[in-house]
Amino acid sequence: MSEDSMTEQILFACVEHCCYFKLSGELRYTNATGMDDLIERLFSAQIQCNQLVVDLNEASFMDSTYIGLLASMARYCKQQDLPKPTLFSTHPQVNELLFSLCLDQAFDIVQQSTDEEFDMTSIKAQPYSDQQKGLMILHAHEALIALNEKNKTEFQSVVDVLKQQLGE
Repeated sequence: MSEDSMTEQILFACVEHCCYFKLSGELRYTNATGMDDLIERLFSAQIQCNQLVVDLNEASFMDSTYIGLLASMARYCKQQDLPKPTLFSTHPQVNELLFSLCLDQAFDIVQQSTDEEFDMTSIKAQPYSDQQKGLMILHAHEALIALNEKNKTEFQSVVDVLKQQLGE
């Protein structure tokens, strides 16, 4: 692993109303603000999108906040009557996590590499306040809980604590 592999990277492209997300490196809540902002823009229809594709082949680690952000993307597709988002992932540990948190119910998970080449924009971290970061983590975990009961038992306490801290 080179030093570069430590830096996370979010690349995004929208081609003919298909939105591509390419996520690389270690995906943690500490570097999720750019992704969260992008999803917000998607939800508020600033980005016209009728299909979502997420490429996780270069992701080496994901925390529950990031998985929750993915879950919220899937929830968005469901609300908009869009097809299930497609998720490409070949990393065994990442896949284990995706399946254990039931993301296979919300995504079409394809365990193979991608060779799509687009002109992709790098998404920068957003200057979130502590409150905004807290809300992002809360909403991500709420999206995870919404996926199924098993996640509810696992993350409800996290959600409760966050709500208390944020005065929600």
